[in-house]
Amino acid sequence: MNARLAAVVTALETLVVVGIGLGIFFAPLTVMWALDDAFSTDLVAYWRAAADFWLLGHGVPLDVSLGSETAAALGLLPSQASFVLSVAPLGPAVLTLWWGIRMGRRDLAVDYPVVVWVTALVSLLGLSYLIAWSAQHTSATFPFLDAVVLPSVFLSAGLVIASWSTKWSAGRQWLAEALPEHVQQILATGVKAGIASVAMLWGVVSLGYAGGLVFSYATVIGLFESLSPSIPGLVVLFVGQLALVPTIVAWLTAWAVGPGFQLGQAAQFSPLGTEIQAVPALPLLGALPGAPVTGYTVIMIPVLSAIVAGALAERTLNHRVGEKLWRQGETALLQQPVLRGVLTTLIGTAVAVGIALIPIILVSGSLGPGRFATVGVDVGAFASWWSIEVAAGIAVGLGVSRVLRWIRQNEQAQHRQVSR
Repeated sequence: MNARLAAVVTALETLVVVGIGLGIFFAPLTVMWALDDAFSTDLVAYWRAAADFWLLGHGVPLDVSLGSETAAALGLLPSQASFVLSVAPLGPAVLTLWWGIRMGRRDLAVDYPVVVWVTALVSLLGLSYLIAWSAQHTSATFPFLDAVVLPSVFLSAGLVIASWSTKWSAGRQWLAEALPEHVQQILATGVKAGIASVAMLWGVVSLGYAGGLVFSYATVIGLFESLSPSIPGLVVLFVGQLALVPTIVAWLTAWAVGPGFQLGQAAQFSPLGTEIQAVPALPLLGALPGAPVTGYTVIMIPVLSAIVAGALAERTLNHRVGEKLWRQGETALLQQPVLRGVLTTLIGTAVAVGIALIPIILVSGSLGPGRFATVGVDVGAFASWWSIEVAAGIAVGLGVSRVLRWIRQNEQAQHRQVSR
């Protein structure tokens, strides 16, 4: 495959991912327009709604201004007719990120990395421009530059992840030439420990939420029945909630870490207590944690995730790297396992905090007027809690694994002496 064909394939792939992301929302809205509205309204309004939701899912805030009749029909005061939507339903962003990773790992990205990157970004910038231009309306405005650029940020993040995760990637080749091998190993170990800490935390939280959906089945069904959607409305509701699942997981991550989250002024969720006066009538929110049963012992979830990540990183850190440093005759300072452990802990903490903060920032903001003007997580509190927990967890995991390996080596040495 030559560079020109690689560019064409990449542009088509970018068009496909944008089409899927928009089509997931626009298709059910079109069915609703046909069946519920009987073609009586303008289809362009439904297109704008799908485009707005896709942009919002990539972190683009929307400034909504409702007419007086619409605001009154929704039970809003005249002062509440204008509000901001800035809490991102992260489903579209996750899809774009995943597609960027997939695109970056293909063989053509290895052969023509610059062509793939430039073509993908230019194509998505152009498509985002067209979507933002077509979605402009006085009732829902947005920062035009953000609408054009932010979707490409997620695609770029996916390409960057792919460029560093594949064995023969350009990123790894550059790193191999720029840094000594033992420094690469320490850096890689810290990065892997940080990524593993976040991944395990997200995995445990997701499984816990799935279990909550099962045990809160009656509440979820009750909320669904209270909405009484039509069949097209049911599809729209399902798709919208599907896009909100990563957002809910991010909120529950903050709950597990310690600071908790809020769904406006009327609903506070924390490991120490939950205060609920009113929440949006979405079925998926029926599985959010209710009365506390464990208090702050729930923070053992992120700590244990970091401990496991630190223990898994210890073998690479103190076995492979340590022996390599000894064979290469490095200085006594670099040979010290304590120093390598400290460096790994610092690197892992920085990586874990940086990764976890991105969705937390995106899911914190405004979800509507009135009591929903403040939704999400206290970002500063989350960063403080998580940095302490992950640093302590990785350090403990490294230390415990090191001690256990030392005990095992002594037992093996004693066994060999007895055998002689």
